Amino acid sequence: MTPRIAIAVSAGEREREDARAKYRSAIELAGGQPVLIEPPHYLNSVPDLIERYDGVLLPGGADIAPHLYGSREHPAVKRSPKGTDEFQIAVVHAARRAGIPLLGICRGMQVINVAFGGSLYEDIDDQFDAQGGLRVQHQQTPDHARNETTHVVEIVAGSRLAELLGTTSLATNTLHHQAVRRVPSGLVAVAAARDGIVEAIEDPEARAFLIGVQWHPEELVENDEPSRSLFRGFVENAAARAERRAERAS
Repeated sequence: MTPRIAIAVSAGEREREDARAKYRSAIELAGGQPVLIEPPHYLNSVPDLIERYDGVLLPGGADIAPHLYGSREHPAVKRSPKGTDEFQIAVVHAARRAGIPLLGICRGMQVINVAFGGSLYEDIDDQFDAQGGLRVQHQQTPDHARNETTHVVEIVAGSRLAELLGTTSLATNTLHHQAVRRVPSGLVAVAAARDGIVEAIEDPEARAFLIGVQWHPEELVENDEPSRSLFRGFVENAAARAERRAERAS
């Protein structure tokens, strides 16, 4: 059974034929059927909206409004389209309550962190003090292509992510100027760059797959087995939900 994977995007994105093409391709490669979903008129309808799907992906994008995590505006912040933040935060809550597999990528990981009550660095270069003075360049473009790997991420042994990828050390790409600052109760940091920036989070108590990664595996799937493993694991969990739904309906 092919699981239907909702990609939660901003209003108007579905009108573009090439919208989120890399994410859609990565999901299809893993055996899923991607569907873009946009903010509904009323946030209280989000649970009913995502209940139709077997998994939810929160993609990369612009920045989350600082007031949503108790912070102030910063000149480096570039806001997402109106309604996107609130919609995606509602998606996180609804997916967790319903036991729907959830994968957050880059901004999507940050949305998960904020939805649980965590905070962000509004700008890494301005606000983050690297461990031992070590600096990692977290915005690799324009010097490197998006599908190049430019730094190493260390993954906590025994974490769901490490088991899924089959490794505790991973070369990744990096395309962000913000990052997780405080990991809230309910989530655990399971990967970090060598400067200490959190690179992955997961919910060990979730009924279903709930992982966020800071890098962009959708840009790497053509040539990178760990990236394919991440999407496969996500889609396989969504397929298991699809099978359960079909059994209940029969």
